[in-house]
Parts: sequence; C-alpha cells; structure tokens
Amino acid sequence: MCHLLLLMPFVSLAVFWFLPFEEAMAIYLAILAVCAFLYWLIWKAIRRPVATGVEGMIGGVGQVIQIGRKTAKIFYKGELWDAESADPITVGDSVEIARVERMTLIVRKIVKGQVRQVPSFSCH
Repeated sequence: MCHLLLLMPFVSLAVFWFLPFEEAMAIYLAILAVCAFLYWLIWKAIRRPVATGVEGMIGGVGQVIQIGRKTAKIFYKGELWDAESADPITVGDSVEIARVERMTLIVRKIVKGQVRQVPSFSCH
C-alpha cells in the first residue's frame, strides 16, 4: 500500500489528459506538494533510532533489585531481567545496559558524576 504513495506523482499526470493545462497544473502542483510533505515525514520516521526490542534496550538504565551468585535481577521498564556485570554492583545501584546475550543483560554500573556515553545510532 505504501508503494502507491510513491507512484502518486506519476499517476496524477493523468489530470493533464482530462483538464485544461492551467487547472491541471494547479492540481498537479498541489499533489506534488502533498507528496513531498509525506515523503519528508516518511524520511524522518525511517531515520529515527530503534525504540523497541533488544536494540532499543541498549543504553537504557535499570535498577538492581536482587544480587545472586552469578547474576543479578534488574528492573527495567516494568520488567525483571537477569543481568551480569563486570563491575561490582549492589542492590539499589543504577546500571546501564551495554548489550544483551540471549536473555541476559550485560550491564555497567553508573557512577554518579561520571559522564554516560550515549550509544550512537546509524542507519545502514
């Protein structure tokens, strides 16, 4: 269905067959303006960083609620996750999600006063 929007400027050339040139040109320019605006909105939506799934979790901040032998329990956006950290963490610490391996979060402890690196997003 979205491909029809891409064809709209070409399909709308048919107005030149049915209407006088001046009227057809005015209608065609209006259609082109609407299509250009919609293309711009689509382009902005495509360029937005991922906000869902595993990719959307990277860089997120969670709260440590339980410490186990090998893993900790992290509360992140209303969900409990198993997590591992190379840094020593305690209950109540804020942690940043570095990556996700299977169903385990790999996290880093957030130290107050330390500048947090925001993950860079690129569109490939």
